[in-house]
Amino acid sequence: MSHLRSLSKGIGGVGAALLVLNGLIGAGIFALPANMAAELGAFSPYIFLLFGALMLTIVWCFGQLATLYQATGGPVVYAHNGFGDAAAFQTGFIYYLARATAIAANMHVLLLYAGYLWPEINQGAGKAIAIVILTSLLITVNTIGLKAAMRSLDTLSVLKLLPFVVLIAMGCWQLNTPVTHTATIGSPLQPMPSIDTISAGALITLYAFIGFETVVVTSGETNTPKKTIPRALMLTVSGIAIFYFSVQWLYWQWVGDTKPDNAPLIALADLILGKTGALIMTLTAVTSVAGNLLANMISTSRLTYSMAHEGLITGKLGKETLGKVHPRYATPYISIMILGIFAGVMALSGSFVWLAISSVLARLVVYAICIVVLIKAQGQLTTPVNVIKRCVPFIALAVCAWSISQSTTHAWLFLVGELAVGALLYLVLHNKKSAQ
Repeated sequence: MSHLRSLSKGIGGVGAALLVLNGLIGAGIFALPANMAAELGAFSPYIFLLFGALMLTIVWCFGQLATLYQATGGPVVYAHNGFGDAAAFQTGFIYYLARATAIAANMHVLLLYAGYLWPEINQGAGKAIAIVILTSLLITVNTIGLKAAMRSLDTLSVLKLLPFVVLIAMGCWQLNTPVTHTATIGSPLQPMPSIDTISAGALITLYAFIGFETVVVTSGETNTPKKTIPRALMLTVSGIAIFYFSVQWLYWQWVGDTKPDNAPLIALADLILGKTGALIMTLTAVTSVAGNLLANMISTSRLTYSMAHEGLITGKLGKETLGKVHPRYATPYISIMILGIFAGVMALSGSFVWLAISSVLARLVVYAICIVVLIKAQGQLTTPVNVIKRCVPFIALAVCAWSISQSTTHAWLFLVGELAVGALLYLVLHNKKSAQ
């Protein structure tokens, strides 16, 4: 695909790993510990290892797909190669909505945490101005070049991880002092949770790993993607599972199942490091969400670029607009601008709340489609595939199917509505394409 050469290859091994990391670690980690402790008690840290291992089967599938299809677009490219135009368009459409919704929602989360320090930023005109400034910054940083965006991501990643390292180290060091809760698995204070309880906690855990696929969308801008992306996916997601375990274990030791007054990790930092720790963790939350926003903007803007070049978006809106690359910065600047404005408008209006209902379900459906593409591709390979590589996609598909089955009726109705809109758009664009 020669059109991908117009995009600069500015993502190396570290950059790919940081895209995965920031795609996963956003706002969720700051609210997750209290919910997990309430649901699963002392077992809550270990479920991250157990179900993180199951999630790795899905992650592995995406790594394999990245070795087969090395073009920018990720799920759009996979669906296009596996099932053709219609499936690729619908996959790209619902995935784009889910990702744009996440950007809009996380703008609000970032301002919510910033509001702990500057309350005016969450009130009236102050909030609107802050959203406009934030949107403008995201568009600008992404437009002026991939290397500039990746350097910003490097900085944000260090600023978000360093406080966690200090918190975990200091929290473990102080554990020889009296703590709030010291129950252990299987003790009379904390019996093993029931299967139903574990299932509920498992769903929360699996949702915490959604977002890893950020890196495959930018395959066309990654150096040696066949090697870089699978390694970045498996190593980074495994490391994040251990990170989640460490944070949850520390939270249980210090806080237990007591409901905190503030955001759980801010309350934990207050206990371990005092008011200064709480302030640092608040700033870390802002930085963490900012990193997630930047990673999402980098990858999601490439979806419409890919759809234009795959012939899924035609006419003047296609290659001439969404597929256009900046002559100086080698970035899909119009796709970036449209995504930024779309997410910013959703954030300003609050309309993202409606789309958020189906966003997790949409991403799980996209995962399932991609896994089926891998199974199909393996069947067409001329070289034999070993038994383990044959089995892993079916395990991953079962994990997706179970997660999808837990979705609410409302989520399904919203997803069906999105698919109906996507089908109408595809028919309009397809008719235009046929007429050309």
